Amino acid sequence: MSTIRVRSPASYWLAAPAALWMLGVVVVPIALLVWVSFWGGRSFSPASPLTFDNYARFFANPTYIRLIGSTVLHTLTLMAITGVLGYCIAYFLVMKVRHPGWRLALFLAFVIPFWTSTLIRAIAWVPFLGVNGVINQFLMFTGATQSPIEAFLYSHAGITMAQVSLYTMMAAGPVVYMLGSIQPQLREAAMTLKATPVVVFTRVVFPLTLPGVVIGQVLVFLNVMADFATVATIGGNKHALLPNLVLLFYESSQLRGASVVAVLLMICMLIGVIVALRVVDVRRLGADR
Repeated sequence: MSTIRVRSPASYWLAAPAALWMLGVVVVPIALLVWVSFWGGRSFSPASPLTFDNYARFFANPTYIRLIGSTVLHTLTLMAITGVLGYCIAYFLVMKVRHPGWRLALFLAFVIPFWTSTLIRAIAWVPFLGVNGVINQFLMFTGATQSPIEAFLYSHAGITMAQVSLYTMMAAGPVVYMLGSIQPQLREAAMTLKATPVVVFTRVVFPLTLPGVVIGQVLVFLNVMADFATVATIGGNKHALLPNLVLLFYESSQLRGASVVAVLLMICMLIGVIVALRVVDVRRLGADR
């Protein structure tokens, strides 16, 4: 057991390297981003006056407002789909697969694709979603369709399919942890009291795993809100979300516009995390282990 008291000088010295690192790679860049978003005038200079004109121009464009709404709606849809699929996968791995070897093999089968970058995994979906892709070939082979379906690639449906495959395990991981921490005696006691499997799940299992569900949803929310690579790869030039607008402004040297969108994106993420953390006390995660 550590002999260092929580508020002792030694504890502050031990925390100083991490604090300096966070200050340099997180706090300072965010402060500079916010500062640039308020720049006014015609030149990019530290002496430029600070103004709200950049934000006023952004909110005056109804296309940008609709883009914010579509980004939030798309993210909530992904959270719902990955939440259900992730929970089912986690429940199957922990509750139904009894043999440790099989459980490890299945878990690795789900996790190994995450060892590659998100961009590579997004590009890998192109041969599946194309007109001559695997999905269309399978549908025509089974007779489900007579001609290739063009609604998969460069479509909102294709973006959703790709991102579901990318982020489902993020939703499942914390749930696996929480399910593994539930004592079997709790379920056995409930069944001894004549509780049905549905009641055991809704009154015992799910409430105990709710912190893991929230953590998984926060991970999915943050990653989908910041994902521009998958949208650009699968959606092409037909579809865009708020992160793609940052890239568009940056490539056209509109640094102030890119900073405004980035700041708004961070605010949306912060609001989402605050709402999630008010739903459940995530400090319970690992408290009983």
